Amino acid sequence: MKVFKNNKKFTLCTALCLLSLIVLTAVGVSAGEAASQNDKPKFVNGRLDKPFTLKVPTMSGFNEIYIGEQLGFYKEVGLDIEYTGSMTGSLLAQSVINGDNHLFGTGHILTIAKAREAGAKIKMVLQGSFDDPEPRKIHMSWLVKDGSPIKEAKDVIGKKVSIAYVGSCVELLFSEYLRQNGIKRDQVEWIVMPDGQAENALKIGEIDVAGIHAVFVQSALSRGGVHSLVNTWQIGTAAGNGSASSYSARAFSEGFIKENPDIVKAYIAATVKTQHWINKNYDDAIVIAAKYLKVDIDKAGGTVFPPEDGIDPAKVAFWIKMMEDNGFVEVGSVTDEVWTNDLNPYLSGEIKDTL
Repeated sequence: MKVFKNNKKFTLCTALCLLSLIVLTAVGVSAGEAASQNDKPKFVNGRLDKPFTLKVPTMSGFNEIYIGEQLGFYKEVGLDIEYTGSMTGSLLAQSVINGDNHLFGTGHILTIAKAREAGAKIKMVLQGSFDDPEPRKIHMSWLVKDGSPIKEAKDVIGKKVSIAYVGSCVELLFSEYLRQNGIKRDQVEWIVMPDGQAENALKIGEIDVAGIHAVFVQSALSRGGVHSLVNTWQIGTAAGNGSASSYSARAFSEGFIKENPDIVKAYIAATVKTQHWINKNYDDAIVIAAKYLKVDIDKAGGTVFPPEDGIDPAKVAFWIKMMEDNGFVEVGSVTDEVWTNDLNPYLSGEIKDTL
């Protein structure tokens, strides 16, 4: 009987000790999490109160990130930019989820929708470029050789068309061009290759149509032997919104957004300022981009950016409809969860647009 009583006392004592340990551990974890949050940079008066290194992919085309860095706009808000290497599409989405990159700094609504469909919860927090009819500001052109029998959409049937990667804006926008002319996507052969290789591949006959972004288009045209079959402004205009045809996205993982909202605010603050600066100082922006990309300044082109300080729902809707119309996503499968303006300090009134 004594043994039973002792065991009973021991069991009660042990339980009380374990309960105390659990409570203390929970309090310690909670305090640790609070301390961890307090250690993170805070966005105060338009900048972070301590520096943060933002990991971004190395850009292979015209992009505001390296222009804003060279202008010092990211440094102004407390962000140091670390380039991690060239990466696009699903590989970039996975690297953002893994934390190898913070910023999903290239791509469009389509890229984000496809990433989310595959389980990578990426969310758009800011717009990127949009289109302009001026030749050296057009998002993309599809080039053919001088003397090519390809004169219009029907001539592309059975031909080889280059795309940057499967599911890219190049593929979607050219698919929209085909659809507008009653041609199905599977009536052409898609060839994956980087923009930088497409011009030469076109000239030596490896492909029949080269889909190339702005920075390389002007240099290709200046060298001669090729001309434009169609461009994104024309495709977008036929679809109902010329400028929205190149509407691109800047995004982070949902996990990063939740853990680092102030860093996202700082990124938006510097990026919007950079985008507006580019619009007002386009020639100077081209000089910076050409040097960064190692192309001739007098042969380089780029893109411009929307005048808005935040994401325009109408332009997002334009892209979603184009994706649905061309069978890239199921109707109704892409919702407003792919984007948010909630952390935009311009729209919240935390800061004012100075450009």
